[in-house]
Amino acid sequence: MSYSSRLLVFCFLSFISCNTNSSTVGTTSTTLQIQEEKGKKMTADLPLAAYPESLLKDYGLDEWEEFRNLYETMERLKSLDLREVEVNILGLSSRLKDLISKPLPGAFETPQIRSRLKVVQMQTQKSRYFTRHYKEDSLAPSLEALYAHYNALLNRMAVLKEEANTVESETAQN
Repeated sequence: MSYSSRLLVFCFLSFISCNTNSSTVGTTSTTLQIQEEKGKKMTADLPLAAYPESLLKDYGLDEWEEFRNLYETMERLKSLDLREVEVNILGLSSRLKDLISKPLPGAFETPQIRSRLKVVQMQTQKSRYFTRHYKEDSLAPSLEALYAHYNALLNRMAVLKEEANTVESETAQN
């Protein structure tokens, strides 16, 4: 082999080894970034309306255990890492199923309240789907919608009480 052929082979081998080293460094740094991201807690801002303590007390339901447990599950779910919420969503789904399968107490046995509970249940099922087939861009919005529907349920419960008070006061005036 001539000197120029050896030089060409040497340059070629040097070039290949340089590319191999740089890709190894790139792979290593990419792996480190992924591990650092996995170490961070992934959360979403999930606003939850305050527990309607006084409303339930007005209806004599301050001991409504199923509803309190549902609220506590929603409260706990807010603080969890999005990658680890599947078990809690399963629990939430179970609580909703139990709540819907029974007659609701007193004045809350209305189509407005029952239908909102079913919407919350449906949204829970959607969130459950996204925990199994995790899509970072889908789970957080799904949970935000879940909390929006749950807050709408709480709001409707309060409006139901206001409507009942309005009807009572109009009846008393006539």
